[in-house]
Amino acid sequence: MDEIRILEVGPRDGLQNEKTFLSLENKTEFVRRLASTGLNRIELGSFVSPEWVPQMQNTEQLVQQILEDQKQGAIPSHIEFSALVPNLKGLQRALESGIKEISIFLSATDSFSSKNINCSTEEAYEIYTEVCNQALKEKLKIRAYLSVCFYCPYEGKVLPAQVLKWVEKIEELGVYEISISDTTGKARASEVQNLLEILFKKIPSNRLACHFHNVHGMALANVWSAYQMGVRSFDGSLGGLGGCPYSKVPSGNVPTESIIYLLKSSKDPAIKKLVELALWLEDKINKKLPSSLLRSPYYRN
Repeated sequence: MDEIRILEVGPRDGLQNEKTFLSLENKTEFVRRLASTGLNRIELGSFVSPEWVPQMQNTEQLVQQILEDQKQGAIPSHIEFSALVPNLKGLQRALESGIKEISIFLSATDSFSSKNINCSTEEAYEIYTEVCNQALKEKLKIRAYLSVCFYCPYEGKVLPAQVLKWVEKIEELGVYEISISDTTGKARASEVQNLLEILFKKIPSNRLACHFHNVHGMALANVWSAYQMGVRSFDGSLGGLGGCPYSKVPSGNVPTESIIYLLKSSKDPAIKKLVELALWLEDKINKKLPSSLLRSPYYRN
């Protein structure tokens, strides 16, 4: 089987919409334990204004602590950490933190972009052109998210041609990977297949990832559809934590442990470690997480 690449987005996309604030101490413990499960890529947070996303207010301190842990050998050196930036100010904060990879995000529709970041997609693209030019000068790796690639909560179904337009423009920014996001969780497997067929005519499969939300319980079916089409990079969130706060129906991401179960092995030792960590996190955020594997007796002590 080809290598499956998973980006764990729990500390960022997972926590950003939670009402119970996670302290820096607990966030640090969360990431340290994630790093011990066998995951190789973890998104730590975002350098956005805490007025907009209060859960991300301690991202600088978290990044600095985790990178120091890694420097001291407490976290494996091969694990790649990243953080999301919204603009040049966020990039400056990212550079000061010492992070070596950043994420950017754009929307396939203007309506969602306006609700999310108060500007059109074209305006956001102009901002990110500056961000990416500066980031590349600083030798940072850049990854991109493209939101609402299937359905927009304000404009309805998004045409594949619109998605392709923005994927091709984002490619010009120097990113190494673009994550095709089902932000509303409404996509069906056939729609995933159809969109990827169109995108792959212009973009190599190894340049694309998929990011599925589970509003209608279709996330794993969509992961399988994308895998069958040739995608090998997926975003996951521990226990199905999170969802987009700007979607009308925010819901959890596809669980990381479920991606491993589906595409790697039901006996992968990472699953039990992730389940144990998810149960620990439930206690910290005072909330039951939606992943089915958390209720399975096979993975619980």
